[in-house]
Amino acid sequence: MKKIEYTTSCSKDRLAEIRTFVAGQLEQLHLSEVEKNQIILAVDEACANAIIHGNKCDDSKNLKLLLEIGNNNLKVEISDVGNFRPHEMNWTSREAISDSVRNHRRGGLGLPLMHRIMDKVQFYSKDKVNVCSLSKRLKKD
Repeated sequence: MKKIEYTTSCSKDRLAEIRTFVAGQLEQLHLSEVEKNQIILAVDEACANAIIHGNKCDDSKNLKLLLEIGNNNLKVEISDVGNFRPHEMNWTSREAISDSVRNHRRGGLGLPLMHRIMDKVQFYSKDKVNVCSLSKRLKKD
């Protein structure tokens, strides 16, 4: 299993950099463009939540990504020390997304998208560090 770490500050300006890093790591896996872009979107949403909601764009705080690639599986852990705690909801239901669109709510689609794209999405805290864990079984071209 290959493990790759990436650390950056909690600034919205870093999101493009994070997407480029993830895209570069996925390039070696020979995934379809659709699957690659979906994974980048899910990771981007998780990082944006941590940066914006959890850390209030405080660039003195760090965001750490850990990618674990192996045996047709991908696991991404996003760690930070912010205060983002997603409320419980059935994020896999189409109704969660439809309700947000129907009621013209701004935002709120990141978590449902992450759950639709990835096979497993978990949030937990460990030693005062928040972790968003995203896992996906990969389908190679």
